[in-house]
Amino acid sequence: MYDWVETTVRDSPVLRKLALRGGALFKSLSYAEPSLYTLCYHQIPAARQDDFAAQLRHLARHGDFIDADSAADRLAAGWRGRDRAFLVTFDDGYANTFAVARPVLKALNVPGIVFLISDWIDAPPDFPPGLDRVDALPASGRLYMNRAEIAAWCDEGFDVGSHTATHPRMSRLGHAQAADEIARSRRDLAALTGREIRHFACPWGVAGQDFDPEREPVLALESGYCTFFTTRRGHATRAADLPLMPRHVVEPHWPVSDLEALMGRVWRPGRGAGAV
Repeated sequence: MYDWVETTVRDSPVLRKLALRGGALFKSLSYAEPSLYTLCYHQIPAARQDDFAAQLRHLARHGDFIDADSAADRLAAGWRGRDRAFLVTFDDGYANTFAVARPVLKALNVPGIVFLISDWIDAPPDFPPGLDRVDALPASGRLYMNRAEIAAWCDEGFDVGSHTATHPRMSRLGHAQAADEIARSRRDLAALTGREIRHFACPWGVAGQDFDPEREPVLALESGYCTFFTTRRGHATRAADLPLMPRHVVEPHWPVSDLEALMGRVWRPGRGAGAV
């Protein structure tokens, strides 16, 4: 029941806006649990570059930014200390991740990982999911990063993960098809980048609706990934979170108060803000 309510609110702009505005009245990142908070972006339009930068600067006041490998290693060992950290992820491999988000990440010294759909790098579909939300194509005229941009992204120290081979709804696939989507994308992305692909993000990412939590995480770990990212909101603190990593799906145009509502915690008498 809770998952249904969360999905309904998340997918309704009006309900989501009301929920976030209400939550911002009572929550603060200053009181957020010491743990890992992962953000999931999709497109970063050029007109929202400054808003995206403002979000990252705001988060930097409440914790450190961390790369995906370091986050996984720390979780595997058990989250120690009273610090909180933020992991910035991008789904689908849009061209504006490279053209618009990358300069901001570099300027602010923030690590990032893009989850690529391996078959779409050379042959993107004409009508991909989310096309209706595209205001305008980048100056390149392409919707997705090409091989040269992916190589430059990696050369500049950013990471790459898998978002499957063709972006299917995993719950609709048979076992063999699901295993192929997960393993083939890892193999092809490793060949493309020349590096090990350690992280997987499930398309859409809602357990029981978009993937089987008893099947796909196991297939991912068996294929050699060390994480399986979902879109379940929350924070991660332990090794048991690695097969079902929570992520907060966010948009670059949201005010920072929305981030406070999503990841912050309600202040109570006697509760300190804690070290950052």
